[in-house]
Amino acid sequence: MTHQVTRQGVSETPTVVRPPRSALQIRLRAVALILAALFALALWQTGFTPWNVLGRLESVASLMSRMLPPSFSDGGRYIQAVAETLWMVLGGTAIALVIAVPLSALAARNLTTGRAAFTISRFLITLTRSVPSLVLALLFVRAIGVGPMAGVLAMGISSIGMVAKFFADRIEEIDMGIVEAHRASGATRLQVFVSAVLPQVVTNWISLGLYRFDINLRNSVILGFVGAGGIGFELQRVLGQMAYKRVLAISILIFILILAIEQVSALARRAVLGAESDPGRNPFSLRGRSRANRTARSDQPTHPTSAITLPHRSSFHVHTSSREARIHAGWSFERVTRWTLGWGSIALVLLSFVVLGINPTAVGEAVVSILPYLANLFPPDFVTNIAAHGALMFETLWMALAATGLGMVLAIPVGVIAARNATFHPGAARVSRLLTVLVRGIPDLMLAILLVVAVGLGPLAGVLALTIGSIGFTGKLIADAIEDTDLSKQNEAMHAVGATWLQRTIASTLPTAFPAVVGVGLFTFDVYVRSATVMGIVGAGGIGLALDASIRGRQLGQTSALIIMIFAVVYLTEWFSGWLRKHIIQ
Repeated sequence: MTHQVTRQGVSETPTVVRPPRSALQIRLRAVALILAALFALALWQTGFTPWNVLGRLESVASLMSRMLPPSFSDGGRYIQAVAETLWMVLGGTAIALVIAVPLSALAARNLTTGRAAFTISRFLITLTRSVPSLVLALLFVRAIGVGPMAGVLAMGISSIGMVAKFFADRIEEIDMGIVEAHRASGATRLQVFVSAVLPQVVTNWISLGLYRFDINLRNSVILGFVGAGGIGFELQRVLGQMAYKRVLAISILIFILILAIEQVSALARRAVLGAESDPGRNPFSLRGRSRANRTARSDQPTHPTSAITLPHRSSFHVHTSSREARIHAGWSFERVTRWTLGWGSIALVLLSFVVLGINPTAVGEAVVSILPYLANLFPPDFVTNIAAHGALMFETLWMALAATGLGMVLAIPVGVIAARNATFHPGAARVSRLLTVLVRGIPDLMLAILLVVAVGLGPLAGVLALTIGSIGFTGKLIADAIEDTDLSKQNEAMHAVGATWLQRTIASTLPTAFPAVVGVGLFTFDVYVRSATVMGIVGAGGIGLALDASIRGRQLGQTSALIIMIFAVVYLTEWFSGWLRKHIIQ
């Protein structure tokens, strides 16, 4: 701070001297202006204008009136479809976990067998993450026919990429001292993995498996819409009959199913993991990943044996003999619970294969049918309808960008109120958290289906569906991110000057949590690019429309070209988001 000098002396009016803007700040301001302009253009391109949205409210109200009251006349049939959906989720998740274990070992830099294995495994992880499960379900239904096997295979393959990526990331954080000690003793690769690697990651992997089960459940309810079995098949059937009262009944069952399984999964996580089942440790959320990154170094054990956690001393039983002394951990209630749930889960997975008729013979027949179908995908046809496909791909990006921006507008106040360290009242925080839970119980694609009926075909329905879904998805992540931000000093200072809650939020909470909130926005955009690619399959705009038409018309060259386009766009989006995240957050 300096003072202005005049003929009469030193002026008392201070002049604030600010440091010059750095090149990085200038670039980030430019990026912010560009993104704001693109967001405005995205709203225009997708038809999300005030007069357009307000003009469709009457259609939405008309649809709601036709859906009430719900009709459960075929309740028994719907319950059977719900049970089939659960069996599909169990089978698909189990397939993904089994394949992800060796793939993640090859994709981990500290455990891979060589450069070629690392590159191939990472490519497979990226590829399976980029192709939505609904697209795979369409392919498998065309290749092996209608039924739950197509849904199980689609869920399993689409889950491999995400699960294997997080598995590999966790392996890269282990203490290599234990691994080197086992290698020095002459252990084989398998022995090293089972004895030195698995004990260090198994807790996190169980949590990952449970979270992936929740995600697959949300995905599975819509796979049947393209013929892949489950409750989605019933939803497609009653929609085709325009029986909207039954549509509402099925929607209610799906909502209850998702919320119930989420609670059961949380109980199982606490029973198996104990204190490590803190909801904030969700490994698929931005909060869980940022916390893991912050504590990775501090959690590294300094001695190989320090990574081994033994049970409480009172649970040990020592048995001595002339040859050896053996120590047994004892069967505590927690250990019995874990073993029961573990073996019970394995039994349920095996039972799911039996119920769905998935056996080695059926799998072999499916592979025989799939391989020729997949071979016909090549060579890709980038020439036919290239202009239309390019326009639809841009429409997909416009949808993702518009929904992300609108979603952040809705999710930020929800997240701020839901964060216990930033809310204006604990009761308001609980209500806001409940709102995020309820909205997460409605899959985005199911919302898109209903909105297509209400507002018509086109990207507007997709943007509305993703925007509504952001209240639950993005709102929860923002609340978690704010709760992980230390606001105590800022809150004390703002209270001391008599600031209101709104003033504290604008002047303190949001500026302090800004990097985390931006990170949530970038993560949301990554997710919504993937979601927008399949919206067209149900008529809600984007490249999914062309993809569905090419698969149904058996124009497989165009199908592979569209999948490659989706892969490239998703990869470039991830790269751009990573670049922004690196410069803004880190």
